Amino acid sequence: MRRRLVRPTVVATLGVLALASGAACTSSTATPAPSRGTTPGATPGATSTATPTTTAPPLVVGAVFDHTTLDPTRQFDRSGAMLTHALYETLTTLDPDDPTKVVPGMAEYTLSPEGRWLTLRLRKGLVFSDGTPVTTDDVLFTLQRARGLSGPAGSILGTVSALKVDDRTFTLSSPGSNFALPAILANPAFGILNATAVKAHGGTIGPGDEASSYLSQHSAGSGPYVIESVRGTSEVRLAANPMWSGAAPAFPEIVVRNLDARQQLAAIGSGSADVVLDLSPSQADAATGRPQTSAVTVTTMRSSSLVYLALGRDKALNAWTGNPDFAEAVRRGLDREALGTAAPGSMPAAGLIPAGIVGALEDLAPSPAPTPTDGTGTDGTGTPTPTTTSPTTPTQAPSSSGTTATPDGILTTGADGTPTPVVTLPVVPERDLAGARAALRRSGYTGQPIPLSYAADLPIQGIPTSALAVAVRAQLAQVGIKVRLNPAPAAQAIAAYREGRTAFSLWSWNPDYPDPENYLAFAPGELVGSRAGWARGTDPLVDDLTEAARASVGDNRAGAYAAWQLAMNQRSPFVPLIQPATRFASGDRVKVLPGNPVWTVDLARLS
Repeated sequence: MRRRLVRPTVVATLGVLALASGAACTSSTATPAPSRGTTPGATPGATSTATPTTTAPPLVVGAVFDHTTLDPTRQFDRSGAMLTHALYETLTTLDPDDPTKVVPGMAEYTLSPEGRWLTLRLRKGLVFSDGTPVTTDDVLFTLQRARGLSGPAGSILGTVSALKVDDRTFTLSSPGSNFALPAILANPAFGILNATAVKAHGGTIGPGDEASSYLSQHSAGSGPYVIESVRGTSEVRLAANPMWSGAAPAFPEIVVRNLDARQQLAAIGSGSADVVLDLSPSQADAATGRPQTSAVTVTTMRSSSLVYLALGRDKALNAWTGNPDFAEAVRRGLDREALGTAAPGSMPAAGLIPAGIVGALEDLAPSPAPTPTDGTGTDGTGTPTPTTTSPTTPTQAPSSSGTTATPDGILTTGADGTPTPVVTLPVVPERDLAGARAALRRSGYTGQPIPLSYAADLPIQGIPTSALAVAVRAQLAQVGIKVRLNPAPAAQAIAAYREGRTAFSLWSWNPDYPDPENYLAFAPGELVGSRAGWARGTDPLVDDLTEAARASVGDNRAGAYAAWQLAMNQRSPFVPLIQPATRFASGDRVKVLPGNPVWTVDLARLS
């Protein structure tokens, strides 16, 4: 067996996922990414004339399915994003070599300096899989439909409005700065739909849309593949799109099978699968000693996933998870380093933003810290810099409601009045059993069982969720908290969580787009914050820091998001746990395995 190790700080030369530091594109027209499947020297947009001389069997990809639809606008799941990325093009995309960078996809774009206007122009010659030309009307219908469906895609798109200029040109505007918009548009949920075809099958703007069943069986996009067949929840078969304008994919036919994580090692070893995406650490290790029918490569890399606990604030669901002292006991009582025994290869999470994305606390804690030259807490240019030791007297951050909130020593104030994070070492919160037990006594808790909900059949980067839940239960038992495991099938568990019906739960968050603004979903009143019953206005300090982070620009963004995370670590209903590794395995038919933090694997670039 061959083993490929991708170290977290290195961008793999074969297009394998590795997160690099740096901000997402925020201004000017970017250089387009090479067309998916193109080879060096190929002319972008040229139609491939290559035809295989022999009929090869389809490439088989094994993955745990968590999607319930192939309607790109309605899916927001790991397997769904992978499939719809192959079926639909997006206006922008992510650089294959550095997925923190946004580059043109279907359209060249320019973002205005203040981040409020995004002007886009479609490439010439774009056509859907039925030969219909792609126009601005298709783009506007896609975006309006996303907003009208009021799902996760609409929530992320927010108050963005669109204006048609001509059949290839349009502008998107936001009420305030929206530097993340180019990255948002790269999500497969915003794959551009053939408006005529979708409308002919029940598509419309608003809750009356009935096109999902059609889109789960048929393609209405311009991507490198089309749907050949769908077998319930067990298999999706893709065929190369004959109208695709890029170079032909290396594999004209791909079968993506819903394969239980426990079966994936045997499948890749026997050759019945060519790629599997959910190997556990023990499976990856076991692959070295097992006789294989064909050569197997295991690729290990740092993922961009965050594993976290959510404690619901609604006391009607559970009186204890909504108790601030009980929540503090949970936070202080967990040993993130020790959780690595349940998830080998993972790194403990310092905050909600994973390492490798702008604003991650791990990337903002130099040791030793640079000493300011002017004594003002800035870098000499007026830009606030994160400090690494607590100030003697913590300052207070102003509240938009006119009150003052105490930031508990996590913030100081720069020379220009900007709240500046105090990033202390060690950056990952250490376990404090004595403090956890003291907080538990203050809460009044007397041993009532606390159900911990999670998806029993949905592993997190190949790690059985039950293994993490058992480790959390054991650690909290040492604090004095009695946790009762409450597993449920993924569909049931996800629905309950999204509807705000779980009080204590274990989940992972994969980025919808690789920009720190994506993680503001955890803030009060936002998508994930609302699931925990955390309303805007209940914590003025966090509200202020959320808006400061959202409005931050350029070099100030990292500090603004660090300040937000430090406050969230102390005051939110979320407890960041670990950032796990990803382990893919491939057989000898696959030489290039192009990973991505949003759509997992680019099926069209497998080769």
